[in-house]
Amino acid sequence: MRRTAFTVFISSLLFLAVPARPAAAQEACSAPLTLVLSGGGAKGLAHIGVLRVLDSLGIRPTRIVGTSMGSIVGGMYASGYSGHEIDSLARSLTLSDLFTQYAPRTPRALSPRLPLAVWEEGEGGFSFQRAAVREGEVNALLDLAMLRGNLRARGNFDSLPIPFRAVATDLGTRMPVILASGDLARAVRASMAIPLVFDPERINDRFLGDGALAANIPVDAARAFGTGRVLISDATEHLPDAGDFANPLVMAEQLLGFLFHQPAAELRSGDLLLRPAVDSFKSLDFDSHSVDRLIELGYEEARTRLATWGCSPVPPPAPSRPEFRVASVRGVVPSTTEERFVRALLGLEEGKPLDVERVRDGFRYLRTSDGIRAAWLQPSGAPDSLTVDLLVRPASRRLAAFGVAYDNDLGGRMWLGAVDRKLLGQRLEASVALGLGELRQDLEFGLRTYTVVARPLRPALTVGVANEDIRRFDRDGDELAHLTMRDLNGFAGLEQALGRTWQVALGGRARVWGNDHFTEEALGGLLTLTTLDRERPLRAEGELEVMQDYTMVHGSVGYRIPLSRRVAVTPWARYGWGSDSLPPHLTFALGGFDGFPGERIGERRGNREAYAGLTATIRAFGPVALRAQGAIGQTALGGPAFPRQRWELGGRVGLGLDTPVGPIRLEYGVARGGRKEFFVRLGEWF
Repeated sequence: MRRTAFTVFISSLLFLAVPARPAAAQEACSAPLTLVLSGGGAKGLAHIGVLRVLDSLGIRPTRIVGTSMGSIVGGMYASGYSGHEIDSLARSLTLSDLFTQYAPRTPRALSPRLPLAVWEEGEGGFSFQRAAVREGEVNALLDLAMLRGNLRARGNFDSLPIPFRAVATDLGTRMPVILASGDLARAVRASMAIPLVFDPERINDRFLGDGALAANIPVDAARAFGTGRVLISDATEHLPDAGDFANPLVMAEQLLGFLFHQPAAELRSGDLLLRPAVDSFKSLDFDSHSVDRLIELGYEEARTRLATWGCSPVPPPAPSRPEFRVASVRGVVPSTTEERFVRALLGLEEGKPLDVERVRDGFRYLRTSDGIRAAWLQPSGAPDSLTVDLLVRPASRRLAAFGVAYDNDLGGRMWLGAVDRKLLGQRLEASVALGLGELRQDLEFGLRTYTVVARPLRPALTVGVANEDIRRFDRDGDELAHLTMRDLNGFAGLEQALGRTWQVALGGRARVWGNDHFTEEALGGLLTLTTLDRERPLRAEGELEVMQDYTMVHGSVGYRIPLSRRVAVTPWARYGWGSDSLPPHLTFALGGFDGFPGERIGERRGNREAYAGLTATIRAFGPVALRAQGAIGQTALGGPAFPRQRWELGGRVGLGLDTPVGPIRLEYGVARGGRKEFFVRLGEWF
């Protein structure tokens, strides 16, 4: 929900009239002034406070040079946004949602399995998927943020309201690369490509990475840009002169700092260095409190140091709102399904006016697309003959993934999976997933049409086989001999994706099940509804299976509600109903994979289930959170659709940790009647 609000907000800024940003009139302000904005990650948000002071004093730079975060802020400022506009935007965003450690992501064909690691096929073969950001989403957001400037520049950054340069690093030579032309969003993307967080951007056969590796404070680039004074906003990391360097973590942080550290630039007469007090912040500290404070620190530093410059404002020229007509659209690579889709999505039609609103809406949609990694307009030409050299980068064709989970009650489980999005060069997506565990082993094959369209409707065929040991318990909770069941099932029907969040499937179902003593088979239909994005606050799934011999309906829903920066609550509810002939391995376990507090997982099973719970989390420090859960529920075999037996009550308390190998939960549960059980889990069960 918050990322949706962000998109709406950023979209509303595009092509607004720029508030008056006065030009300098006094002699002291008449000399050319180049504004230099350093890198620094989140610390670079302090530049926004500096821009606000420049606007208030009427100090208008004649040129801007930016590195990394400085290139993002500088690119928007050069495009015509005021410091106040950029400030409002940054404070409204949930930047921590973009720059945080997401779980690696897999195509929908492998959902709902959660991967620990993903290998993707790229230009140089298979490599690990970077899990720190949503690459496609960030690229689309940069397209949105730089759209105004991109169309005005039309490939020449000197044509912006303020001429601009973005500084990147040639990863082959570690030499700075000054980007003065091309696609503005792509240039900024190259400048901010933090190693191991973003993929490098390949421009003119050079792999470009974060400009901070070569020129974190790009004063030399500013000197090369033109003569005159230089105003530097420095938000870089200052390495400590002393520390506990015997500590491996301290030493690792120091060594990492060396990568982005260069000798201090030489200042000349008339130059000014602003150094906001940002050393106490981390480079990826994008929570809302830090964003607010960083901007204010930049404002305080600039207000103190710039007040004596004495520049008086005069009215600037009235802002223009140009119109653009598309003369030609050329694909950089031979026409592909993805390129044709993006061209239609953005409404790029030769000989017709460019519908900027449609372009903006198209980039907003690309944030949710699994099939597109990046789309760069690369505009050029005059407004009355705009040429678009569209560059579309599709998602990786092939990938492989694996995941693991461990539970002190269920034991260990792992899975291996692979996807080929264009099987044998055709528009077919093939998938395979193998699951191995102490209680269940399964194998699933899938075949779907591969298409990149808005809300795709895809024919799908899946076949799965499983062997499962169903746990059984006596009334005291002591485990009895397992019931072994084998299952072969198939599905043929249609899958409809509803954005990134939802997917619905409808089709025919065939199932054969049994063990050494009996075999059953049935034909029927299946309807499912699933949420795909686990980062969103709403999680839900539902399933209706209507077969010759049985009927089953089951669903669950949960919604995470943040109460403050550290506290959140998540209410959950589950319901299931099955006919009396429901196969044993399809019956419902109270509480699902999480079980019921104080009891063994799967201890209470039935063809009726009703469950509700509330989980509260309090972020204590770093990756550690306090967890508390209360639950109420019951199961039954037969009887009314809503079970009427005695409600079970229980609760758990413990700790949760976010780790590179997945979440860890350590909890102690108590059920009504005095039953007690420890709950220990690594990863999320599947």
